[in-house]
Amino acid sequence: MSIREQIASLEELSAIDVEIRRIDELLEKQKKGLSGMQSEVKGLEDRLKADREMLVAMERTRSELMTEARQMTQQIDKSREKLGRSRNERESNAAQREVEELRKLLRDREDEVERLNNATNAARAAIEDADGKRTTIAGDLAGTAPGITTSLSELEAERAVFAENRVKVVARLPNILYRRYQSIRTRRPVAIARTTDGTCMGCHVSVPPMMFQKMRRMHEFEQCPNCLRILYYHAPDAAPASAPDPSRA
Repeated sequence: MSIREQIASLEELSAIDVEIRRIDELLEKQKKGLSGMQSEVKGLEDRLKADREMLVAMERTRSELMTEARQMTQQIDKSREKLGRSRNERESNAAQREVEELRKLLRDREDEVERLNNATNAARAAIEDADGKRTTIAGDLAGTAPGITTSLSELEAERAVFAENRVKVVARLPNILYRRYQSIRTRRPVAIARTTDGTCMGCHVSVPPMMFQKMRRMHEFEQCPNCLRILYYHAPDAAPASAPDPSRA
């Protein structure tokens, strides 16, 4: 296989790899978009479940506190009756302390009930907001997922064609040259570059004149001293013939 044929195969392989890379980036982007929407819906559903469980627990606690408050109100009424029936100062002071302690406990319960009222109202608002977001995203997902799935299938089919063609091109290249190409691709997406005037078209740095002269003989490949791409000579395109000057006719 001549070096000219190897250059043609390398160019074809590089073009295929560029397309495969483009497809892989599109696949990753679309998969991430779909996965992101699915994760967001799942996260909102988990949050809704936790918030609803918390709301149930808060409402249960509030109900228990309200029951305690009613019982304390009844106890305060009884303590007041006891205060009214006091026969001496000692009984009166004891009944008064009991009333004050019960009132303090009642205020604590009422404050806690008020705090839970605010918390449950906030929880309901958060649940309503999260449920609205979940419904919106789930609707978007239902409309988007089929299109993304179709697009993914088409991209994967296109990639499979390129991958098949790549195998055929690789089979035409010498193993040493292909291994060199693959090694460079681990560092740079495009592993080859051409030169027409002694300047690497990959990094735009001039190569040593002796190296350029060797490449012009087209006996072997070189590597750019700067970017390390596989470098080869490509004759400059012929300039188009200039049109005759009518004024000289």
